[in-house]
Amino acid sequence: MKSTFFTVMVSLILAGVLSVGNAMAQGDSPTNAMPVKKTVETRLECGQIATEPYDAKFTVLEVVRGKEALDRIKAANASNQPPQAGYEYVLARIAFEMKAIMAPGNKTFELARKMQFVALTEDGNEIDASLATPPKPELHRMVRAGEPAEGWIVLEVEQKNKKPVMFFDPAVGGAMGRGKILFFQLY
Repeated sequence: MKSTFFTVMVSLILAGVLSVGNAMAQGDSPTNAMPVKKTVETRLECGQIATEPYDAKFTVLEVVRGKEALDRIKAANASNQPPQAGYEYVLARIAFEMKAIMAPGNKTFELARKMQFVALTEDGNEIDASLATPPKPELHRMVRAGEPAEGWIVLEVEQKNKKPVMFFDPAVGGAMGRGKILFFQLY
């Protein structure tokens, strides 16, 4: 009887530990993407070999989709082309901030490089980056610790997808930045 009780208790404890270990935080997966206007905190590593840690915060402040997005994109640059067939534009206004964790804290992070923010299809495939120019202010820039950045990015999503998601990959473009991939709702 004691060995059965002990086995059951150990099994319950292990199951609890494993379920907590496997639980994903909001923003860690496409099915648990961070909602608009909610901030996700993360850690980035910057520098020549991406070893200096920084605390970072991301918030998708606003999402504009469809005709309104197309109108704003055309107003930003008349030569912007319509999206590919079966797709529509999504504008996302994003706020970003990073804070140095230790000295010297003087590294920069290139924000909104090509393919750093990527929309996903309904079945989870990446959608090629849009070449359209976003409205001002654009998010793409070099950011220093303590310097907040806010601006627009342009993505394309499937017209049929009512709950599109994008991800942010800090490591795109080389070893100048590292960190975990984050997912955000675009609805």
